[in-house]
Amino acid sequence: MKCIALLGLCLLLSFAAGAKELKPITPPRNAPPLQLLDLEGKPHDLAAYRGKVVMVNFWASWCPPCRVEMPSMQRLKDRMVGKPFVMLAVNMAESEAEVRQFLKDLKDTKIDFTILMDRDGAALKQWKVFVFPTTYIVDAEGRLRYALLGGIEWDDVHTVNTIEALLPPAPSK
Repeated sequence: MKCIALLGLCLLLSFAAGAKELKPITPPRNAPPLQLLDLEGKPHDLAAYRGKVVMVNFWASWCPPCRVEMPSMQRLKDRMVGKPFVMLAVNMAESEAEVRQFLKDLKDTKIDFTILMDRDGAALKQWKVFVFPTTYIVDAEGRLRYALLGGIEWDDVHTVNTIEALLPPAPSK
């Protein structure tokens, strides 16, 4: 019975992930501030990424859709290498040990995008995050352009094309 319930949950999550897509934020508005430390203790400030498209993903290790979408987030990051694109995954108030164990447990995927630690949940409140995962796409001018409540396959062609359309033009030589 337990296996059937878990299978049903997995199918439900898969269906929900496949049915979702980025929703435009109209009109675009300035992104809230985001200043957090990463797992290594290095500070990150969203404002420092001006000129790049930034994916800000709020997640938790206990969240099944968050766990499911992590490998596709890594594939998206790998696909965007060399482009003005940054991925910031903001963990919700878990300990560094819990986050490191979660990353270690992702056996088939080595996550190398930036994990930020929202130790007190202040960023969640500022960004008005109520669902996990919640993701925002911030354009090169620092404006919120797209949002997604829930998980998706981030390396889906439509999603990649949507994000790539926001990339600033390459400087002319």
